[in-house]
Amino acid sequence: MKTVLLPTDFSANSKNAVNWALQFYQNEQVKFILIHSYFSPQSGSSAVVSINEILRKQAVEDLTNYKKELATAFPDNKNEILFKEVYGDVLYAIKSISEETENAEVVVGAKGMSAMEEIFIGSNTSAIVKEADAPVFVIPENVVYKAVEKVALAIDFQDNMNSDSLAPLKNLLVNKNAALRVFYVEDEDGEIEEAQQKRVTNDLESKLNQKIDVLKINEEDPLSAVQKFIHSHKIDCLVTINRKKSFFESLFHRSFSKQIALHTDTPLLVLHD
Repeated sequence: MKTVLLPTDFSANSKNAVNWALQFYQNEQVKFILIHSYFSPQSGSSAVVSINEILRKQAVEDLTNYKKELATAFPDNKNEILFKEVYGDVLYAIKSISEETENAEVVVGAKGMSAMEEIFIGSNTSAIVKEADAPVFVIPENVVYKAVEKVALAIDFQDNMNSDSLAPLKNLLVNKNAALRVFYVEDEDGEIEEAQQKRVTNDLESKLNQKIDVLKINEEDPLSAVQKFIHSHKIDCLVTINRKKSFFESLFHRSFSKQIALHTDTPLLVLHD
């Protein structure tokens, strides 16, 4: 069974991401785990030990109340909702639980900015996306859940896309009966050789079990082009593959300002290769 990790600090954006997740997975059999991390200044004193216990008890109380809140808001939810309080930062909490859990996915909120801005500017969300081993959905604060019918995948034509890495995308397409659009942003290094394009496309078709046509984007402002692509194709979820040098990071290595962000209310799914 799939386990969905839901980090929360009880803020509006984290609660919005949890709401999105409960609706997104409503027709799947999954187990939800609400995760709240807490910590206090490091010290060996008995006073700090006492403070840690107070914080832990408060975390348990807050999670218990939030679980009741979700039960009221989603009375038709059939999936189990558990919770876990973890001492440490949120990334440690996610990694420690995901390492103990097979087939885990993470859903995290992006506070007051687009999913892309959240990742590039740097935040807890950024750390989770880059360092968590599990697939991560990033949900912008203003997103209201709607059915995922059209999915866009950004590729870089690198070889050896891992079947396990692509499995969450394949499952998403099957479970949601969603259409897939694939695109590639050309860079100043020139076009990828045709043989390489064909090899990667054929490999992707085999692993996703569907015919794929790749749209090439070649504009002076690739981020703007991606935004136009998402809007013109009415994309409900954008998917990227996180490598050592990821697709979107490569855009910024080409001297694009971090202020040129992708303002979109589209959920982002980050896979790890």
